[in-house]
Amino acid sequence: MKKFNKMESNLILDSINYYVANLEQEIKEMEKTGRSSIFAPGFYSMFADELIEKVKTMTKKDKFTS
Repeated sequence: MKKFNKMESNLILDSINYYVANLEQEIKEMEKTGRSSIFAPGFYSMFADELIEKVKTMTKKDKFTS
């Protein structure tokens, strides 16, 4: 299996962080209006942390910084 290069990894990580921030904001907005989400606040952040670690392990190591 081919690993991600640094640019691909950064794009994926930025996308995950952006998406999770939007989802967490939606959950907060729902709670403000009295609606409830099936996911608790922080659920997506916890899930994203695991996914981010997985992406980092699947990224090529920079041979100049290790």
